[in-house]
Amino acid sequence: MLQCGVKHLRILVVDDSPAFVRTLCAFLENCPNVKIVGLADNASQALVTIGELQPDLVLMDLQMAGMNGLEATSEIRHRFPGMAVVIVTSHEVPGLERVCHESGACGFVKKSRLYEDLPDVLARRRGERHLRHPAKRVIDKKM
Repeated sequence: MLQCGVKHLRILVVDDSPAFVRTLCAFLENCPNVKIVGLADNASQALVTIGELQPDLVLMDLQMAGMNGLEATSEIRHRFPGMAVVIVTSHEVPGLERVCHESGACGFVKKSRLYEDLPDVLARRRGERHLRHPAKRVIDKKM
């Protein structure tokens, strides 16, 4: 349920792994004030979908067939200058976060830290302080 005065964040998910897309979508469905407005499994499809849906945020996989996430982010920022893109990756390469920001990404999340870091990214995009993901609170209580 949307809280009064809190912006509903419209998200496009771009990833070529169906298993990860299912995981990410299940996670996002439990995040407050978030709506998944579209899915794309490659960068070319993402560019078309962004033009059609005008999401508030694009969660972009780094490594995909064809145009990779860095190239796609640069193209998105060129075609849609105000579009926010967060790179989501399984790669743990030193300096990769800096390279992603240089390509125009406003954020960077490692897939291995998705549950810890993505809620903060989403809260910042909505202009809020992050109060921890509900699922994480349940896990913490059990420990």
